[in-house]
Amino acid sequence: MLFRFIAPCVMAVTLAFTAPPHAARAQLLDRVVAVVNDEAISFRDLDARLRMALVSSNIPDTPDARKRVLPQVLRKMIDERLQLQEAQRLNISLGNAEVDGAIATIEQQNGMPKGALLGNLARQGVDPARVREQIKADMTWLRLISRTTASQIRIGEEEVNDRLQSIAERQGQSEVRAAEIFLPVESPEHEAEARALGEKLIEGLKAGTPFSALARQFSRSPTSANGGLLGWVSPGMVDDEVAAVLDKLGRGQTSDLVRTSSGFVIMTVLETRIVGQSVDPENSTVTLARMVLPVPSGAPPKGELLERASRLTRDANNCAAFDALAAKAGTTATRVGPVRIGELSNDLKRVVANLRSNQVAPPVDTAEGIVVNMVCSFQESLVATPPTAAQVRHQIEEERRDMLSRRYIRNLRRAAFVDVRM
Repeated sequence: MLFRFIAPCVMAVTLAFTAPPHAARAQLLDRVVAVVNDEAISFRDLDARLRMALVSSNIPDTPDARKRVLPQVLRKMIDERLQLQEAQRLNISLGNAEVDGAIATIEQQNGMPKGALLGNLARQGVDPARVREQIKADMTWLRLISRTTASQIRIGEEEVNDRLQSIAERQGQSEVRAAEIFLPVESPEHEAEARALGEKLIEGLKAGTPFSALARQFSRSPTSANGGLLGWVSPGMVDDEVAAVLDKLGRGQTSDLVRTSSGFVIMTVLETRIVGQSVDPENSTVTLARMVLPVPSGAPPKGELLERASRLTRDANNCAAFDALAAKAGTTATRVGPVRIGELSNDLKRVVANLRSNQVAPPVDTAEGIVVNMVCSFQESLVATPPTAAQVRHQIEEERRDMLSRRYIRNLRRAAFVDVRM
């Protein structure tokens, strides 16, 4: 893969950021920044993608920030072109309805009301079409990998039994549900820029940017399409350096930048559990804070009200902060519980199904008004549930599919003609 990079590109995009005269800017944005096989990426494409990456990551759009994130953003765009070209060759495509569904899933995972993702980004100068393009590329690649690897993945009974035996031997030990942001170092000259970007992403995480948002924009692992989600991880499934870091993290904690043999990673722990046990949701105990925001006559459309409620509560990191935000909005947060989840109404069960302590549920429109719930405490009830052979087989298949995906994109890169033009 031919890959000339990158200082002139940084200068050009900085020029675009500082807004030269209109004619000069238009001429600059129409220039070709890279050719991927026979497909061009323009400065206009890159400028729009940079804006989207910075806004969705809550990173201020400054020349310095652009300089740090540009190399990784451009490489990710090049990967997406290669993936879409391969999908086109294999007649694999994705419809608009499927992209809509993926957007709805992202909103749900981030506690956002329907329509908030594109609406929020559009108000900050991001073209919604660019967001849809990236999501479509990610989802198309997942479909391609699913189809092309189906015949390559054969899991024998012996392999399943070996994994079951390993799990049995680890009974009582802990494992974590983790997510990753992977920044490869493809050659020594890329070390400094990958480290600089990683440090910038750590700053964003400390400022409250969702981990999944940064993973989607910057991670170059196949897991980026799912917000970096790795699933349940135990020793031996990840590099030793990563395993050592995960061993020190508790639920909700995120690592610093970690150097591995292939690049840098940032890890976060979403959940922890004891091997051979799982949460019994019906018998787990929860305490909720509940805020009702009345809807006066002549109020804006419900979608806008839901979005306002989401913005109001998104920075609440505990129920005391939630109470203060309710008071600021002219209402009072009430408490529900502690109570067994099995005793809650079906509506409230759905609200708390995927939440844990100090997490806010998406606002909902009810007859009372706009209601927002926050989990103040979640006390797990654990039951012994050793995995079934079918579950273990599925886990091994996912691991194998991830490995084949990484190999596939490496082969596409090696075979491609990529010319970065400055």
